[in-house]
Amino acid sequence: MVSLSLSEPPILLTDPLNHRHRPPCRLGDLLRPHIEPVTEEIAQEIRRHVPAFALPADGHPGCQLLAMVGMTVRGFVDSVDEPAPDLTPITEGYRRLGVREAQHGRGLDNLEAALRLSSQIVCRRLIHQTRILDSPHDTLAILTERLFQFLGRLVNAAARGHAAAHHRLTTEREQRRAYLRDAIVADPPTSREAVIELAEAAGWTAPGTVCAIVPHSPASVTRLLPPTVLTDWSGHAPYLIVPDPEGPGQRHLMDRLAESCPGTIGPAVPLERGANSLRWARRGAALVTEGALPAAGAVRCVDHIATLTAHLGRDLVDAAAPQYLQPLLEEPSPRRETLAETLLSHLTHGGNAVNVGKELHIHPQTVRYRMRVIQSLFGGELPGPQSRLATMIALNALLHLSTPAAGPAK
Repeated sequence: MVSLSLSEPPILLTDPLNHRHRPPCRLGDLLRPHIEPVTEEIAQEIRRHVPAFALPADGHPGCQLLAMVGMTVRGFVDSVDEPAPDLTPITEGYRRLGVREAQHGRGLDNLEAALRLSSQIVCRRLIHQTRILDSPHDTLAILTERLFQFLGRLVNAAARGHAAAHHRLTTEREQRRAYLRDAIVADPPTSREAVIELAEAAGWTAPGTVCAIVPHSPASVTRLLPPTVLTDWSGHAPYLIVPDPEGPGQRHLMDRLAESCPGTIGPAVPLERGANSLRWARRGAALVTEGALPAAGAVRCVDHIATLTAHLGRDLVDAAAPQYLQPLLEEPSPRRETLAETLLSHLTHGGNAVNVGKELHIHPQTVRYRMRVIQSLFGGELPGPQSRLATMIALNALLHLSTPAAGPAK
């Protein structure tokens, strides 16, 4: 902070035209009659060149600055002589101006521009006045130095107020967003009305739906996310809350997140049911860690329902697997997995060998050959309509969840 040093002895001037008849006088006394015209000139120039402070008197912080111009000029004039006045009222006023600028979401550029403009006008006036009085050159130098010390003190006061207010506002905003985020994923759920009220307090537009994203590698995730995305980096399993993931224009946001923050994406759920999306996103993330789901790019839980369902009911699936897959379970690995993969694709594509071949990157004739082998293993009958879904779930578990029911390699 720039300190205001006025330890030098008072500056005394004599009228060069009549110095024999006039006693020495203090410089402040000579400058004081010019306070009003200087104040009017500064106010006029601020209105012209700093529009942010040129509005009518309606409570805008710029009007408060204009009201302080006279007090500021007077404070400087008073400070050039000893004893130095108490500048606390002026610096406190500028501290409040810094607070106001922060509260309106602005920096200090306009305030600093107004002070620079004021200093230029005052310097011109000082130069003109010292020339009229034929003052020594060092007088102008000392006045100029004190002017910039004085203005530096005001800028520092405004900066302190701005920094403190900005920190406080940022902390309060982050706290409100944290309360909102926690309410969205609360279990049991918070009422929709309460979530909307918290969203309004946090300045966050309440969407119809949300989804949770659990990053694959939180340590490498960029923190430069859109303000619409709520985050929690505090726990051992960070997550994001994204509004309206399937809403209009949100595809671009989801694509950006998939690139900058790849992870497991929970299903879109109503605003107050975010806990459901987060629960499934975390289950999917666990399967990514186990290798059951792909670890590259974004993994949408809704694209892996069979695997997630099988994992959720793992005990039941393991117990039921022999009923639906016994012939395959008796085959050695990797033959067992190859045939299981072919059967699952066959059931998924309704028996179309061409589509199965495209998915598995094999010739359709190879598909037909494998299906004959599978049909032979199952006694000539493939799973019918009543058992098809259960068979597909069991196959998913066999291929992706390392089903314990699978027999040992032969």
